[in-house]
Amino acid sequence: MAAEADGPLKRLLVPILLPEKCYDQLFVQWDLLHVPCLKILLSKGLGLGIVAGSLLVKLPQVFKILGAKSAEGLSLQSVMLELVALTGTMVYSITNNFPFRPAFLPPNS
Repeated sequence: MAAEADGPLKRLLVPILLPEKCYDQLFVQWDLLHVPCLKILLSKGLGLGIVAGSLLVKLPQVFKILGAKSAEGLSLQSVMLELVALTGTMVYSITNNFPFRPAFLPPNS
């Protein structure tokens, strides 16, 4: 049973979505309704999904620019407005000491 608990699923989930104690709670003890661990899983899963979605939404535009080897047709005003919005969000998060780290890094790295 211990060998199964340390399998590939644990190596994938523990550094990315779950602390080890929650992995043990959910997948070793099969306590699937453990609310604190479900909150952690949901929070990290949604955060990872939002970051991935934010990156993926820009890929078609990047590929089109690279394929055409030109940014002709892009509105400078819209790019600058997006930059101002992202900068404002970043400054707000930094001033409020919101933690940011990629979801794939362990907490103390």
